[in-house]
Amino acid sequence: MHDAGDAMSEAPGVARWWPRRGTDVSVCAAARAWVLAALPHLLARPAEGRLRDNVELLVSELTANALLHAGGVEYIDLYCTGSVLRICVHDQVSTPAVARHAPPDEAEHGRGLLLVDALAARWGVEEHPGAGKDVWLELPIDR
Repeated sequence: MHDAGDAMSEAPGVARWWPRRGTDVSVCAAARAWVLAALPHLLARPAEGRLRDNVELLVSELTANALLHAGGVEYIDLYCTGSVLRICVHDQVSTPAVARHAPPDEAEHGRGLLLVDALAARWGVEEHPGAGKDVWLELPIDR
């Protein structure tokens, strides 16, 4: 499931993944696989239905954005606190992520953050001057 060079760290309610090839297009699929494998451990139960589907889609969007606009993924953090799952994708570029207006219908790109905005309860960007940024989102966990 994971590349031999990938690194993972877990504590109760927290998981971090450092991809070995964070600048390769394969990072999107690897991130989805890691998140879906880590989610049941964080939730202490299987992740089902809408939560699983939304996590898979939104992790894919955030990692694709990091790859396309910020040179790749440095690491991904998952936090499970009470009734909220927080996903953070860290990259090394300090320019903020900007949700653009809807692209023209014929455009092949440009809808990622619009999906994040529509599906996440909250999302934002935490800048780390000189050390990149985290693009994060929060999803409610149905208990």
